[in-house]
Amino acid sequence: MKTIHLVVGIVLTLMCIFFMGFREIGRYPDKIWLHRCNSMEKLYEKHMIYPNIEVDLVFRENRKFDVTHDADTSFNLSLASYFSFMKKEKGKMWLDIKNLTLENRITALSSLNKLMEYFQIKKERLIIEGQNWKALEVFTQNGYYTSYYIPYDDPDNLSRKEQKCFIKGLQEIVDRKVVSALSFPGCWYAEIKESLNRSIDLLTWEHRSSQLQLLLSSVGREMLFDPQLKVILVKDKGKYHR
Repeated sequence: MKTIHLVVGIVLTLMCIFFMGFREIGRYPDKIWLHRCNSMEKLYEKHMIYPNIEVDLVFRENRKFDVTHDADTSFNLSLASYFSFMKKEKGKMWLDIKNLTLENRITALSSLNKLMEYFQIKKERLIIEGQNWKALEVFTQNGYYTSYYIPYDDPDNLSRKEQKCFIKGLQEIVDRKVVSALSFPGCWYAEIKESLNRSIDLLTWEHRSSQLQLLLSSVGREMLFDPQLKVILVKDKGKYHR
């Protein structure tokens, strides 16, 4: 009988936790953003729950921002379509420019500025992310909020020496004050919080976690209420994911 009561108690507790997490979905739109919103159909489908989104871009030789995750794939969808939507609706966009380099940074900045001016989008509505912090500097200087994409492997796959080396490199980048934030996969959150020791905004993603999974996990709750961590991207594929 005691065993049955224990099992029932555990089940009821888990149900209560699940219900509480389910009730909180959509309550943190400024902190929890939609990951990989790479189609207009997905944007329309998810906008009510996720007014703030992340979009993957490749800057092409024709000076257009192509909405796609992979450089060798194009869906002929321009960033201009998103800006046309943003002009009429509220919300912010995290732009992950996959191929931003020192060679194309000036042209990319010029093209983005022209789009911003044409659609009358304010710079504070964007996050500009790239894997080359030197290329991001010119965007920072022009008033954009920028984030350096940390390309390191999962810290569990690295030696302690390698982890310390990477953290030291991040500290040097932060101290140069060339970017507004650091962005990284959730697996790096604990290490960066413990070892970075720098005052800079943090952005992360839990691309294998839904919003509900994030709300139900202890680490997710910690990230949610961490004031240094400004944005958490979560998975919600919907009907139009690509």
